[in-house]
Amino acid sequence: MRTYNLVTPKDGDGQPIRLFKANLENNVSKAIDQLSGICAGILADGEVNVQEAKFFGEWVRKYAPYEPVWPFTEILARVERIFSDGNCDDEERKELKTVMEGLCGHGCDAAATETYSTTLPLTSPLPDPIAFPQKNFAITGKFAFGTRRKVMEAIESRGGVGIDSPPTRDSHYLVIGVFVSRDWAHTNYGRKIERAVELRESGSGIAIVSEEHWKRCMA
Repeated sequence: MRTYNLVTPKDGDGQPIRLFKANLENNVSKAIDQLSGICAGILADGEVNVQEAKFFGEWVRKYAPYEPVWPFTEILARVERIFSDGNCDDEERKELKTVMEGLCGHGCDAAATETYSTTLPLTSPLPDPIAFPQKNFAITGKFAFGTRRKVMEAIESRGGVGIDSPPTRDSHYLVIGVFVSRDWAHTNYGRKIERAVELRESGSGIAIVSEEHWKRCMA
């Protein structure tokens, strides 16, 4: 793994400044790009060793507070919990590996043209079962189940309402398709996920679920 030196950016008065200076959305996109690149490098050999886990944790703790929005709030919460005792054991490194894969939007063995969707924002614990009658389902991403039209037809056949627009306070679920583009963080996929996380954190009650869980609840 390449060696990185972490330096907290400061202004002329010695005060910490944001990692990137343009508008908020551009800041977040650039920060995601940098952290995704770090994750891709760490995951190149399919493992996360102690040194790599420590570096990842240090980067997140140093820079995530400057971008206090999803996905950085989610990642920082995970890192703080994992390193709360100052250590990172085998199971915790496996969890960090999952977080890194979620941030990159794919696993190390994913095909170049299709990548697995992020798992970072999924509601935990997942609602089980998912209620369909009179419930509003926002959908995002590419589904192994079929086209978005087929996904919405499946929802509607069970009494729910499927929408292909960003979730609102009237939405009960956001379902993330199993496949998304490699640049998911910069697309409508990411914007819909970000909006759903904002709604959930504000107490709207929306649940964010994976296509896999959605399909299981239809059986």
